[in-house]
Amino acid sequence: MAKLTPAPGALFDAGNFRLYDNRIEINKYGLLGGLKGFDVIYYSDIASIKAGKKELQINRNNLKGRVTLEFKKKEQTQAALAIINGNKA
Repeated sequence: MAKLTPAPGALFDAGNFRLYDNRIEINKYGLLGGLKGFDVIYYSDIASIKAGKKELQINRNNLKGRVTLEFKKKEQTQAALAIINGNKA
């Protein structure tokens, strides 16, 4: 089986998720902890974002629900929010 690698050209890389110019890629892990794939959220599918000090809660337009992205620093949260707002069509 081929090793899964994220797409190059990320504007922000936080390890378990990456922000690109039109989407967010989140790592999905299997039952035993191995990388199973990627969940993709396009900026056009975002209904609302709630920003905390070190997290972003993203509500999607469809029935998939909410995704929470956690950061290590407050500045990283603000930078990620600026990328999403700057690239959302």
